[in-house]
Amino acid sequence: MIVYYTKYNVLDIFKIPDMLEIAFKCVPKMQNVPDTFKSVKWDGSKSGEWKDGRNTLDYEIDTERKLCAFRVAIVDKNDELWTVDIALNESNHVIQLRLARERTNASAEFDSGFNVPYIFKQLIKEGVASSDSGLPISDKPVIINMSNVSIVADIINGKTKYALPVILVSSLSSPNNYELDVCELAKDMAGSAHVLVEENKDVSFLLKNMTSSRNPYNGAIEVYYPDDSFRYFRWRGTTANQYRYKISHAIFLRMAMRNIDDECSLSTLRINNNIKELKSKTNEKQNLENQLNSLTEKYDDNLDFLKGICADNDELTHQNSTLSEENRSLKDKNRALIEQLKQKNESSEKCVSFLFTEEEFYMDEVKRIIIEQIGKAINGCGEDSKSRRAYHVLNDIVKNNIVSDEGERIKKTIEEALKNSGSKKVDTKLLTSVGFKLETGSHDKYIFNGDGRYTLTVSNSPSDYRSGENILHEAKNMLFGLL
Repeated sequence: MIVYYTKYNVLDIFKIPDMLEIAFKCVPKMQNVPDTFKSVKWDGSKSGEWKDGRNTLDYEIDTERKLCAFRVAIVDKNDELWTVDIALNESNHVIQLRLARERTNASAEFDSGFNVPYIFKQLIKEGVASSDSGLPISDKPVIINMSNVSIVADIINGKTKYALPVILVSSLSSPNNYELDVCELAKDMAGSAHVLVEENKDVSFLLKNMTSSRNPYNGAIEVYYPDDSFRYFRWRGTTANQYRYKISHAIFLRMAMRNIDDECSLSTLRINNNIKELKSKTNEKQNLENQLNSLTEKYDDNLDFLKGICADNDELTHQNSTLSEENRSLKDKNRALIEQLKQKNESSEKCVSFLFTEEEFYMDEVKRIIIEQIGKAINGCGEDSKSRRAYHVLNDIVKNNIVSDEGERIKKTIEEALKNSGSKKVDTKLLTSVGFKLETGSHDKYIFNGDGRYTLTVSNSPSDYRSGENILHEAKNMLFGLL
């Protein structure tokens, strides 16, 4: 069974010969390796295989596709076979590492006491790893302070995802009876996950505001995968090492569900190389290869043509959506202008104009906000303020300005769509009718009028729904709440 797997980018200058040089240098330092393997070196050929009893050492190179696979399988003192696999795709600069174990009993159990192979750690120490969307792949933690806190905020808010899992260690806000060694944790996870550590509790407080209180805090650890996240709280009575092992082995266990891409595996490369050799020996097979290439080209041409049609269709669909949105916006503005003109024609009273660049999401939105804010301000005035000119002017503005009921209509529609969202799914049809757009995922996101500042996030799991009242409060406060 697979007990360890990881995959990350390497530097552009790291080539197949570099990988094999490091791999063969590490073999003599591996535990239980037979003496016959310790003197083996790469001689520049594209294939090699050595055996010593059940122990094997192999590598295979596909020079055309720039792929290389390296494997060493060693039987330990407990008669268990441990297989280390390394695969490098030189074209896209991606390396994959895997450790598998074959036991005579209990083979389905995950080995929580295994160590990351020396050869895997050495690759990190050699500095061959590239960055992961800006985060370094190393055996050292990244300290999160007030200057780079946006890295974590973007992860929690779903703006940034990384190829490797990200471990966020939050700062303790009070003394405790143990301390997690984040440097050792980073060494454990080198090449497997990024370790981000909050510098102090001030970072936690800032993250709380930046992430709507979704960040871990007071020593809790959260692990972010590209498709999910898990939080681990500190447990009293747990030692630092026990807590560390729980985090690291949980990640190892989840990542072990993956395997090296088939195209990069040792067996696939060996089979492909053998096929190439057989094809080159006979004219008949060469002709078949030519026919295959011709068909492949036709397939690619047809596929490109189909992709072009799909791209054109997508572009037209996007243009139609954009034009529809612009048309809706122009209609709203037209209604607002007609209403304003009507009021000006019917009234001899003075008017005040305001300049603004924010797009109005519905008719009279800006006017409504101004009038409601003025009303809120003058309602809080004391008796002394009510005798002042400013109060009289503002009160007069509130009394003499009427706004459309479009805002109330939208608010009532949102209430209807969200009133039962604590016990069943949100009424998406109602929400989209007033300008929300749905983006599905592990959590559904409803974005108002295409503006990411106004986003409602709702869980897909019924057992995890917040009450309808809470979601409704969030929506009304976001779109109609006063300062």
